[in-house]
Amino acid sequence: MRVCYFGTYEKAYPRNAIFVEGLKQNGVTVFECHAPLWEKTQSKGKDFGFSLSFLFSVIIAQAKLLFQYLFLTPKHDVIIVGYIGQLDIYLAKILAYICRKKLVFNPLISLYDTVIADRGYFETTSLKSRLFRFLDMSACKLSDLVLLDTAAHIQYFQNQLELKEVNFKRIPVGADDRIFFPISSESHDKFHVMFIGKFIPLHGIEKLVEAAYILKTEDEIKFTFIGTGQLRDSIETNIRKRNMENVQMVDWVPYYKLSEKMSEADLILGIFGDSDKAKRVIPNKVYQGLAVNRPVLTAETDAINELLISDEHIFSCEATPTTIADKIVSIYKNTSHRKKVATKGYQFFLDHLSVEKLGAELKECLYSI
Repeated sequence: MRVCYFGTYEKAYPRNAIFVEGLKQNGVTVFECHAPLWEKTQSKGKDFGFSLSFLFSVIIAQAKLLFQYLFLTPKHDVIIVGYIGQLDIYLAKILAYICRKKLVFNPLISLYDTVIADRGYFETTSLKSRLFRFLDMSACKLSDLVLLDTAAHIQYFQNQLELKEVNFKRIPVGADDRIFFPISSESHDKFHVMFIGKFIPLHGIEKLVEAAYILKTEDEIKFTFIGTGQLRDSIETNIRKRNMENVQMVDWVPYYKLSEKMSEADLILGIFGDSDKAKRVIPNKVYQGLAVNRPVLTAETDAINELLISDEHIFSCEATPTTIADKIVSIYKNTSHRKKVATKGYQFFLDHLSVEKLGAELKECLYSI
């Protein structure tokens, strides 16, 4: 099989990097037809994507993709449009139709769900809201196969975006085991709880700060919050005003150093947001925690329960500050159980969620269309 991985996708983003490398590890030849666009801006805020300069960049990128595909891309069997690809699907569909190729879309998320429902950037009745919904719906309808990460996410696309006739397949996100793997760490005095990610509503970072505040007097437990984003300034102000000396804030850690940083933690935190989207996804940080052989605590959701078993592969709890704080203390006090869960979670990752395993699953999906 020969695949053209197509679009303005973020090359380094885990979902894309894992798909490309996973296919290669399973004997599939992958040609990348790529024009950079999304990776040029790390933080995509409310106004991102609506400037004239961005629209001009989109047009230039599409022209580059057309040239690369027609003159530089060898023969192939399937076109996969990578994440983020809602703007690329139209050109890809034209090329797939003319060249008689199957078209696969790897959206990972709904733009409408992320920008409107989760982050609340625009009113649901606004023109921009309708545009995002149209991009999601049309991109999926134009594809022969759409790949999403959880069954709960597929159900959202089918019901809320009215896409019941679309061919969906579930492939979990997993983690890149070339970057995330167990690293021995030096012993330390305190129980180190770590969150790594964007400070956005999806992650429920405010609840984690409240949980840390509840545990402020627990001298043996410390927290590190790593990341930037929409809520960073307000979170940092809150921590400073409340004199929370048990919390350390770190701006960012380079992606290739995350495994080393995570090895310093005794517990990795997942997401605890209240939005429906938070209940439908399993984020990168959960898989990465499993990959580095660290115990992970995240909110108990339908998405988590469809793949992982609580207290066997992972820890989960209700997404409230008090419950999170109580669960952290319980995990801290039960060292043997904590290590057992981490070990089983790591083995589950190796068996089902590594680059090679996900690549084999993707290859099978491509043969099915």
